[in-house]
Amino acid sequence: MYTIKNILPTVLTVMMMVAALSCSDFLDKDPLTDTTLNREEIFADERYAPGFLNSIYNYLPDGYSRFDGAMLAAASDEAVCSNSGAPIHLFNKSAINTTTNPDDVWSSMYRGIRATNLFLEELGPNGIITQTNSIPKLKEGVKVRDYFKGQAYFLRAYFHFELLKRYGNIFYIRKVLDPFNENELYAGVQLPFHQTVDSIVADLDSAANLMPSVYPDDSYKGRPVRWTPLALKSRLLLYAASPLNNPANDPAKWKRAADAAKVIIDSKRYSLVTLNRIFIEPYNPEIIFSSKAVNRNDIETYNLPVSFQGRGYMNPTEDLVAEFGMAAKTYRNRMVDFDANDPYSLVNTRKREDRLRYTVFFNGSRLKDTIVATFIGGKDGLYSTPTATQTGYYMSKFVDQSLDMAKGNTSLRQWVHIRYAEILLNYAEALNEYDNSANFNAITAELDRLRNRANLRPLDTADKNLLRDQNEMRNYIKRERRLELAFEEHRFWDLRRWKDAETVLNKPVNGMRITRNNAGNYTYTVFEAEKRSFDPKMYWYPIPRTEILKYRNAGKTIIQNPGWE
Repeated sequence: MYTIKNILPTVLTVMMMVAALSCSDFLDKDPLTDTTLNREEIFADERYAPGFLNSIYNYLPDGYSRFDGAMLAAASDEAVCSNSGAPIHLFNKSAINTTTNPDDVWSSMYRGIRATNLFLEELGPNGIITQTNSIPKLKEGVKVRDYFKGQAYFLRAYFHFELLKRYGNIFYIRKVLDPFNENELYAGVQLPFHQTVDSIVADLDSAANLMPSVYPDDSYKGRPVRWTPLALKSRLLLYAASPLNNPANDPAKWKRAADAAKVIIDSKRYSLVTLNRIFIEPYNPEIIFSSKAVNRNDIETYNLPVSFQGRGYMNPTEDLVAEFGMAAKTYRNRMVDFDANDPYSLVNTRKREDRLRYTVFFNGSRLKDTIVATFIGGKDGLYSTPTATQTGYYMSKFVDQSLDMAKGNTSLRQWVHIRYAEILLNYAEALNEYDNSANFNAITAELDRLRNRANLRPLDTADKNLLRDQNEMRNYIKRERRLELAFEEHRFWDLRRWKDAETVLNKPVNGMRITRNNAGNYTYTVFEAEKRSFDPKMYWYPIPRTEILKYRNAGKTIIQNPGWE
């Protein structure tokens, strides 16, 4: 059986081989032989061949700390990063350019694509894997070779999607390019956005058709199954239907996105779990796709409040916190019983909705039976250390509060790429944009599932009368995505695809300054935490200058995105 456990000892070796096989991007000359093992030795070996594919997953980004401890949320209105040296700040100053972009993945994604195409080539009729049977067609009832081929198609699609959402018009690469043939290297053309969408969909559909619907056994847990590429298809088609990419608002594109999400819902393969399980329990029923779960505590190191042996980098904004309503309320009455003089209900018996405490540490939050103190002069207060909160808040989402950092405790965690809650929101948004009236009951049914988990009342008759207005429902769904998916690398892209970024990201973000008097009473004052700016050209990333120069030196043309010429 080709289990993850059996393959893991070879992954480090194979990663080194992949790096050598693709030491430059897909346009560089690469003889494919500069490794400790030659190509045949890799793909003829029953450990190295599957290990080669498994190593390709490492090209997918892990969102926890990839910007010197910061997260992408700090480049949106979700958070401020208290690490002044983190490169994420460049986004908030409209300071990225063709040579400096902290989130430039052009080369890494094309390296992943190159490695994936190499694997697919060796799975072909004349490929080494097929000829040597290093990955058998069938073993213990599992169509192993089809499963690995499906994973390769899925990864190729995912890498292209990561490029598409950043750069727009990209090259879709389906084969291993000959590094010695410049005519072949530069023969590709940048595809229009929607043509690339169709190419990705084709790969995702191929992947789904080759994969089993469920894990053959627990040894495969964590790998994609049939529904995983179809879930990514839901996100892809939602992006394609959104205003940035669908300026004519073609309803057929929204219908296509809704249909893709409905496939996942109808599969009944996934379900919502309690809020405390989502990111702490690996491979739970809500997770559709994630990175491999590994023992780690970097999430806590970078994000716990400063008095709890954390650096406190990710500081949620007051703008985000203010959107969380009161528990057990209807939509229209979501802020009834809110007390601005007791915003976190430290005294008030009426509490904020449950998602707030699973997202944010606020003044008075309990952590390890100790109080988080973010008031001025408190142990976690504003500016109390160089990286203490700059907004009056710390991020609690993803944090394993059971870890003893003094002892170096770790726990199994993974970065969740896709979860079921997103699919429900994708479906609701696409249906609302397609036809709010005809699909109203279906929309509200899915939204109520999320409301129930957050300890909110179902939408009542008065709520529904309000939400029958398409724009009101649109704003509600946007708010729900903001709260439910906070810090999961959605808000950054949502604001862009909705074309809201030039409004939302062109104004300061706020924090909460809390002072305490001698009697122990608190005063709360909203303040400007950080100025922000957004240049409309940043809806798309610049294609790296190195790529522009390669084409220019070869006498070819690559089209740069508008505003970055």
